[in-house]
Amino acid sequence: MQFTETDLNNLSLLARIDISPSEKEKMLHDMQSILGYISEINSIEGTEKRGTETIFNIVREDVIAHETGSNTEALLAEAPETENGYVKVEQVMK
Repeated sequence: MQFTETDLNNLSLLARIDISPSEKEKMLHDMQSILGYISEINSIEGTEKRGTETIFNIVREDVIAHETGSNTEALLAEAPETENGYVKVEQVMK
């Protein structure tokens, strides 16, 4: 597959990218190289070989490790400033 200057112009229009004439020549060369490499990969034929080992997914049991709120006081104790059970921070938007 050949990548032409028309293809590059359409691509730059879709991507909303301005490409200078000096960049076009280099980009055309690069795109043709990339597409040539992809063509080589697509032309390779072979067979899929699978191993004999059994593959399975190990997942931990879904359990509640901590009761909600059990660490709230310890976390608030580490905060520089608190108010009514919340961490007090400086106003972001004024």
